[in-house]
Amino acid sequence: MKKSIIIIAALCCAALCFDAMAEDSTSTSKLTILRADSGKNLSDMNLSLYSAINDFGISGINVGEAVKFTAPNAGWKLNWIEVMGWSGFNNTTQTFPSDRNFLIEIRDKDYNLLYKFADEQNNYFLSTTPPTGFSAIEIPALQVTGDFYVVFYDRGAMGIAMESDNGTGNSYFFMNGQMIPAQFKMTDTNETIKVNWMIRAVGK
Repeated sequence: MKKSIIIIAALCCAALCFDAMAEDSTSTSKLTILRADSGKNLSDMNLSLYSAINDFGISGINVGEAVKFTAPNAGWKLNWIEVMGWSGFNNTTQTFPSDRNFLIEIRDKDYNLLYKFADEQNNYFLSTTPPTGFSAIEIPALQVTGDFYVVFYDRGAMGIAMESDNGTGNSYFFMNGQMIPAQFKMTDTNETIKVNWMIRAVGK
């Protein structure tokens, strides 16, 4: 992983409050939050920000950070996506980056495209500090069956949070029509580690 990846040293207690509020609203409205990370509290995760542009250059605009989920029951509909990410902030000039587009795709188990959505990153990930919680991106209710994938293309517009410990094997790079396990070889130890993209799927 490149040294330019911004390390999120610690997440404040606001993140824990956010998670608690999300869990409460889930039980009240009968929504189900699907997650494929380690399941730890955000404050206990080893998180950093990643952009495909850093590793793949300009070709990174066509590389997606993908997470595999499984619909909990027949007829389950996806209502929104939660992504932890950050568009950045220049402390020297006290300015935000210019608007640029990210892209989200929903694909079935055979990678067939079910839904596509693009928008400007500053509409969701604008902050003077790195993220302490998830941003919700609403989509039209979409029925999914069995395994499906949420694919997020940062396109160099922002960084998406990834968990570097306790990889679950459900995170991938989607490129050239293939799902490639999201893992990195550490230059200092030659150890290969799996990562978890911080993406969640919410529906009922």
